[in-house]
Amino acid sequence: MNQLRTSLLMALVLLVSSCDPDMVYDRFMSTPDGEWSWHNVGVFGFEITDTVSLHDIYLQVRHTVDYPMSNLYMFVEVKGPSGQFHRDTVNMILAEPGGKWIGTGTGRLRELRLLYRKQARFSEAGQYSISLEQAMRKATLPVTDVGVRVERVNP
Repeated sequence: MNQLRTSLLMALVLLVSSCDPDMVYDRFMSTPDGEWSWHNVGVFGFEITDTVSLHDIYLQVRHTVDYPMSNLYMFVEVKGPSGQFHRDTVNMILAEPGGKWIGTGTGRLRELRLLYRKQARFSEAGQYSISLEQAMRKATLPVTDVGVRVERVNP
């Protein structure tokens, strides 16, 4: 049942994303057994050909309602085609102070997208990668999928 729901959700994402001309890249990585551990780093590689347009970069997370905290710290690494490298620590807020989940979803699964970089310019064409690493004090968390989305910004 859970695999069927995940398959239907992925098909819907592919259908919707194929109709979005500004979407450059949009991928999720499923975590083993629905648990994101310190050792499970999500690496997302994508090609940039447009160095003139601005881009918004989003970090995406799917978690269960069993998630024990209201936030999620991640280490984010961005690597460029000539070896450029940038590392950040990002705090994604998943729930309001009263405990209500911020993300969308039904049942036991929630999805949230965080704007990581607004109107970023890729200065060089080529292969880029963004790595997401869980940076919380707990070794594993009930995070089922992590992802990255890159969109071209219309002026």
